[in-house]
Amino acid sequence: MTVLVTGARGFLGSALCRVLVARGVAVRATARMLPEGWRESAIDWRCLDLAGAADWPALVDGVDTVYHLAWSSIPATAAAAPLQDLTVNVGGIIGLLEAARSRPGIRIVFPSSGGTVYGRSERLPSRETDATRPLNAYGVAKLTAEAYLDLYRAGSGVNSIALRIANPFGFGQDPGKGLGAVTHFARAALAGEPLVLFGDGSTVRDFVEIDDVVEAMILAGERRDVVGPLNIGTGTGQSLRDVIGLLERHFGRPLTVSVKPARPFDVQACVLDVSAARERLGWSPRYGFEEALTRLLDKMAKA
Repeated sequence: MTVLVTGARGFLGSALCRVLVARGVAVRATARMLPEGWRESAIDWRCLDLAGAADWPALVDGVDTVYHLAWSSIPATAAAAPLQDLTVNVGGIIGLLEAARSRPGIRIVFPSSGGTVYGRSERLPSRETDATRPLNAYGVAKLTAEAYLDLYRAGSGVNSIALRIANPFGFGQDPGKGLGAVTHFARAALAGEPLVLFGDGSTVRDFVEIDDVVEAMILAGERRDVVGPLNIGTGTGQSLRDVIGLLERHFGRPLTVSVKPARPFDVQACVLDVSAARERLGWSPRYGFEEALTRLLDKMAKA
């Protein structure tokens, strides 16, 4: 079996590739810039820039499963350039789906955004059957990509599933890219630097450990009979102030916090009901938030 992982140098892509290779899976991976030493890697590396001319037929040739993680934006950059976000990212997934039409049997796993597609939820935790009212361009583009998966599944028989992932965090995440509040807080606390907090800290997120997300992705690739979308999270929420409080308890001292104005594209609260993933995929998160945070701190301290 050969799998294709697009966006393989990102946080989720890197973690997914490590596990797949460790399990003996043949991995073809793409990135805009290939990693150092890629020729000697166990991974078959290919260049892919969604903004360029992608040769999707060649990329999916001989592939059984595609984990399509390549996505050029985050909420902040999507808000600044919504047309580019739509053209590059949704255009990219359409290119993949077009190539998959002539290759029956390929399974496509797409990480959507549980943190943005629901918008202001009428209830928490959010269920897959709840209304989707994205508050930012990033969520709109992710939801549009989901719609194209449904369209090609119904019209062309392309086998796919969307996973609405909450807020993944863990070792290896780069908060400098604009995502990862927990990782930013942990890194700043370890370095004795101020923690940058947007808003008053009441924002609630469903933080899920990266290893749990990877396991959900792999199961979604293997369980080819399961249709989404499926929420991937923990079912519980933590406010950013709660996270800071846990860090202060861990370090046994108050932490300096630099408060910035709230950002208009941030959803106030996101908590996901994951009962459907439990029932259909046999997946449940292994780590609660405090245990996952401790694991992260331990790994960062040893790095």
